[in-house]
Amino acid sequence: MKNFEKIFFGLLTKELNFFMRSYYSEFHKEERWIGLIDLNEVVVSVVVSNDMNEEVDFNEAKEYLLKSLNKRFVVNLIILASEEYINYNKNNYYNKLIFSVKDKKILYSSEGSKAFIPIINYMINENNKKKINFKKYKVTYTIIILNILVYLIEIIKSRNLIDINIYTLIQMGAKVNILINRGEIYRLITSTFLHGGIMHILFNMSALNIIGKEVEYIYGSKKYILIYILSALSGSLFSYLFNPNSVSVGASGAIFGLLGAMLVFGLKEKNKIGKQYVKNILETLAINVIIGITISNIDNYAHLGGLIMGAISALILFKSKKTIS
Repeated sequence: MKNFEKIFFGLLTKELNFFMRSYYSEFHKEERWIGLIDLNEVVVSVVVSNDMNEEVDFNEAKEYLLKSLNKRFVVNLIILASEEYINYNKNNYYNKLIFSVKDKKILYSSEGSKAFIPIINYMINENNKKKINFKKYKVTYTIIILNILVYLIEIIKSRNLIDINIYTLIQMGAKVNILINRGEIYRLITSTFLHGGIMHILFNMSALNIIGKEVEYIYGSKKYILIYILSALSGSLFSYLFNPNSVSVGASGAIFGLLGAMLVFGLKEKNKIGKQYVKNILETLAINVIIGITISNIDNYAHLGGLIMGAISALILFKSKKTIS
């Protein structure tokens, strides 16, 4: 249901100019999303629910709207039905659209919810079209493939799949201050495509696969590449300046830069996508700071440099009003 919500609400904000709000659900014990659009005389709201909890979700959404709005509103429920749904016409005091999760089709829609049918149909068609959308995220996948190819060369040279020895890393372009001082400036960028072990590259590429796609969609390919490269260089420069005795490798400085770009997006669009998005990014950053402090051999200065540059470059480059879909 979470994935459906993310895509559905992303399309609502992008295509129909809805804005997002969140409220705490006492029943679910978590923050829930509600989409809103002000049509002057009435505010139209929409909540995603399921066939087991629709009454509870309606009542909680209604209670939230009564407290937060001073005008008339209507509630629409998008109900994800896992089994046969029988209460089509019951509880007609709210609009509903019933979507079969199993059959991937709309089973029923009340008159007031028919505006959401094109959005649902678009989601169905897009889901049928794509398995892995390489074209949509070509930059992210290219960076991931490049990192993997470099790691394969590391394995061959080091003759070790799990841990790459430091001599191989230095030979292939790790950040080593004394060598940079001798003119090997290229190490500031080559080091960001090297990884010290299998877990190192798996963690970084998994993070890049998630965060990179969002940045690529929101900022576009060209701006994404610029943010990535500038963040990678800034991370290396911070490591060079403040961690001079380290031999540093890894894409994490660039990835922290992407987090910085997403933080800027979340802050600029908070009225449209809600505050929870920013909260999630801050929690991710906090967790990584704690990990960096408690675990040795992590170049926190590279993370900091990437984060700062990612945020600065995003502030300069961000102009669009796209939202995540």
